[in-house]
Amino acid sequence: MRASDITVEVRDKTLARQGVIRPEELVLELSDQFNNVGTWKVVLASEHPLASVLRTPGSGIIVTGPTDVLMSGPTVASELASTPEDSSGTVSFEGVSDSVVLNDMLAIPEPSNPDLAAQKLAHDSRTGPAETVMHAYVSANIGPTAPAARRRGGLTMGTNLGRGPTVSKSARFPVLGDLLAEIAVVANLGFRVVQRGNHLVFETYAVVDRSREIRLDARNRTLSGQRVSIAPPKTTRVLVAGQGDLTARQFLLVDNATSLAAEADWGRRIEKFVDQRNTDDWAELQQAGDETLADEGSTTIAVQAVPVEDSSMAFGIDWHLGDHVGVVVEDQELSSTVTGMALKANADGFFLGALLGDPTGFNLDAALHRRVRDSESRISALERTAEGGNSDSQLMSIMGVW
Repeated sequence: MRASDITVEVRDKTLARQGVIRPEELVLELSDQFNNVGTWKVVLASEHPLASVLRTPGSGIIVTGPTDVLMSGPTVASELASTPEDSSGTVSFEGVSDSVVLNDMLAIPEPSNPDLAAQKLAHDSRTGPAETVMHAYVSANIGPTAPAARRRGGLTMGTNLGRGPTVSKSARFPVLGDLLAEIAVVANLGFRVVQRGNHLVFETYAVVDRSREIRLDARNRTLSGQRVSIAPPKTTRVLVAGQGDLTARQFLLVDNATSLAAEADWGRRIEKFVDQRNTDDWAELQQAGDETLADEGSTTIAVQAVPVEDSSMAFGIDWHLGDHVGVVVEDQELSSTVTGMALKANADGFFLGALLGDPTGFNLDAALHRRVRDSESRISALERTAEGGNSDSQLMSIMGVW
């Protein structure tokens, strides 16, 4: 994907498009996260005709890539900056993705009753295919079937194919976006809200395994660089608490093979208490533990990858946010989820980076042994250079400081 592949439109409060920012004027930063809220920033000259639109509350932008809408969302802040040399100045606009509407609202126990202080039901309990349950919660709380006072104007429901395993959820005032993320993580589903036409659409999609077709590696010139961070799991054993009091309360200890393997690797038993007093269903308690471990129960490996501009495997065309791709991490070929992306376009050029989270199949011992070998070779090189009397700058270069 290149800067010429991107179109940035400005919309008003009614979601009507008011104009396009020309490529030669474009100063854009965009960061998105899988199943979360993304952010964007646009800089315009203060006299730009679209600057006044973006300074109006409720305005926003629509960013379209080569094949689909990358992100749309409202403006949340603007800042005017001027200097004696440029008295008119520029205006920086910051915004978030339209998925923010999912984080703005709660999933209430009685969605048909808009009075939050007079809910007559304890929980909104639903069972069914994961995708169907997700759509049901959105529609009932902020979508077409929600009461007018809580309905998000212009929000429509995308296609529901009933994908994913059968799940049971009981909602009592969680953040709607958090509730959806809990369901999606065990169902291999992605979700977002994006503008299509003059409407916002809640969309769900299946995560696609492209690890056999997309192989990201600096050595095969699909990456111009990468950074890798490794950390222990956040949780290895989950104590899920259901209903009851004190010694009569339901408790279920949940672990799995992955969390126990990570526990053995790091030599740390990491426990977490999850309060699920909203249900006495043992299957739902088990599901709550499984959801926590799916998100936190493995060695955390984050890869920041920068695809090369002319790669034959282009982000946004051949692979997308949420997909599983192949990635080489410390000489190990792994499968990883594309958890985030960052895009920057201005007069200096175009930058696109991807964040790959939790590659599967990673051998921690092999990585550590490789690092030991790398350290030993650097030390040997340092000793040889020191004996040869080279300058301090050469030593710094060998050590990787410069």
